[in-house]
Amino acid sequence: MEKIRKYIIDGCELAVPVYYDGLSGKYIEDYSRWIENLIYTPRGHPVLVSSEDACRFAESRDSGPCVECAGCRFYKRARKNTLIGICRNKKRQLKEAVCEC
Repeated sequence: MEKIRKYIIDGCELAVPVYYDGLSGKYIEDYSRWIENLIYTPRGHPVLVSSEDACRFAESRDSGPCVECAGCRFYKRARKNTLIGICRNKKRQLKEAVCEC
């Protein structure tokens, strides 16, 4: 049986597979589904992994450069201690969203 963690964000339920990493001795979330395919929430926000490169619309949370999604003021994590979340920038939002969660 596959182990998963469920997160609900922006009206979307994300089922993130988890696997045991023998090297670290911890369970690690597998984000490959969201890295390989751009998926949108019912409200049209893209689901992204915080370590992805910042897009051209990114705005830093502070005065420094915005290198990845985690540093962007529009990025919202699904929950603390996870790397999965959504981009709330209106420029990346689909007007007519089809939920693909």
